Amino acid sequence: MKSDINEIIQIDSALAMPIYKQIVQSIYRSIDSGTLLKDDLLPSVNKVSEEFSLARGSVFSAYNDLRAAGIIDSIPGKGYFVSSTETKQNKRIFLLFSTFTPYKETLYNALINNLPKTCTVEIYFHHHSAKMFESLIKEQAGYYNTFIIMPEGGTAANNTLNLLDPRQTFLLDVGFKEYNTAYAGVYQNFEEDIYSILVDARNLVQKYKRLFLVFPDGQRTKEIIAGFNKFSKITEETTETAVINNIDPKDIQKGDAFIVIDDNHLVEVIKVAKENKWKLGSDIGVLSYNETSLKSVIGDGISTVTTDFAAMGRSMAKMILSGKKEVIENPFILIDRNSF
Repeated sequence: MKSDINEIIQIDSALAMPIYKQIVQSIYRSIDSGTLLKDDLLPSVNKVSEEFSLARGSVFSAYNDLRAAGIIDSIPGKGYFVSSTETKQNKRIFLLFSTFTPYKETLYNALINNLPKTCTVEIYFHHHSAKMFESLIKEQAGYYNTFIIMPEGGTAANNTLNLLDPRQTFLLDVGFKEYNTAYAGVYQNFEEDIYSILVDARNLVQKYKRLFLVFPDGQRTKEIIAGFNKFSKITEETTETAVINNIDPKDIQKGDAFIVIDDNHLVEVIKVAKENKWKLGSDIGVLSYNETSLKSVIGDGISTVTTDFAAMGRSMAKMILSGKKEVIENPFILIDRNSF
């Protein structure tokens, strides 16, 4: 055995993954990194047990799994050694989404279609419940070797993420400000995205007397408000701006423009425009979050601001397969259909 035992095996009792599986994954990583070579001796069961204060049964279980996979073998009186460096494990991926929506379906399909068929992907939903987020991770972590997580905010969720091995954990979509220094992933930068889009579309904004961001109660990505307020400071001389939680049709005036996140608010604006025979994109403006095929055919089409969910899925699949740890800010685009 050439290397120190702590270079070969890493154990973290705080992780949700069982100890014997942590040993298995450590050996795989050590082989993949070149720390262990073919015919190298492994630490003995007794040495691993003593070094990490483990039951010998946990170490035996790990070594038996590795031997069954053809990765290690043993010789009586000599001990366990690396018999093969062909470690290409089939990835068993735990995919945890918040909810399932049409645009997340686009993300899911792009991810699945860019992973080989040897990968097993099983999807779960936490529905923005910190309790469910925690229980799903605690109950399921031991069955997977790769984790793709759409995180839930807050301290409790952060503590739950700490149950997963960060080397095998990738975050998706949300959490850029909270987690980008701790976890690889493909994120939306909600604050910068909306600010940059509005700056680029400032000539469109200036057509309107008032611009409202309709941000429903319960919406979690509050960075959108920060980006909108940042833009408001540079346009306050030409356009009045405000963040509101809901739309009252009686308060809508000709010359108003709305950025809507909830599609129910999109419907309200379109109904008022039709009732007053106002033309979208001139008399009244509407810009909707998150592209769907339906928004391309409503009326003459609804302008949208959206992350490229297909690109997000492709980037995540590429990162999983390459093993390269990155923090990627996903592209955010405006699809202009003249409604804003």
